[in-house]
Amino acid sequence: MEILIGSGFWSQWMGHLADWWGAAWPWIWMSVAWGLLVSAAALGLLGVFVPVIPGAIVFFLGALIHKLMLPDVFAWWGIGAVGVLMIMDRVVDLFATALGSKWFGGTKWGIFGALAGGLIGLFFGIVGILIGPVIGAVVCELIWARRHPKEAAKSGLGAGLGFGLSVVGRMVIYFMMFGALVFDVVLDREEEVGPIIEVSSDPEVEG
Repeated sequence: MEILIGSGFWSQWMGHLADWWGAAWPWIWMSVAWGLLVSAAALGLLGVFVPVIPGAIVFFLGALIHKLMLPDVFAWWGIGAVGVLMIMDRVVDLFATALGSKWFGGTKWGIFGALAGGLIGLFFGIVGILIGPVIGAVVCELIWARRHPKEAAKSGLGAGLGFGLSVVGRMVIYFMMFGALVFDVVLDREEEVGPIIEVSSDPEVEG
């Protein structure tokens, strides 16, 4: 080792390694940032169909981390738009099932039961998420609203339909989140190209 250090080979090798790392680090950093965003987008899409996965929240966090790692790709207004849509996703997820119960003649107890059943169902996986709102609406209609079993079952059916509506709503919001980021990049690109076109079209510059 002393011979290598004395001959200068060690310092030369370390210098090459440092140069390689310095050149590769920006690409590694960029790959990690984009990898996190793509993974977050994939989980966001999966969360549309599996509500136990908070897809919109994961998508927003992925976009935010990407912004912090690569500040020049997305603007803050784009990240803010994704954040607002994330809140909308949560609202749709909580209330679509309750509205479905209401449309099928459910009372306020049925709506409350659908919401409570949906929240409790989160702790029992995908099965609990699917049937939790239905059971919650039926139970509350029977016990507190004292409705006929047939009417209670109808309210529960509405709760199940509301879950389907929530899937559609979350899908729309997901593509809006994705579109907000794409529009951000396109708008930023147009702002960069615009001044170049204006300068090249100046008669004095052409002369």
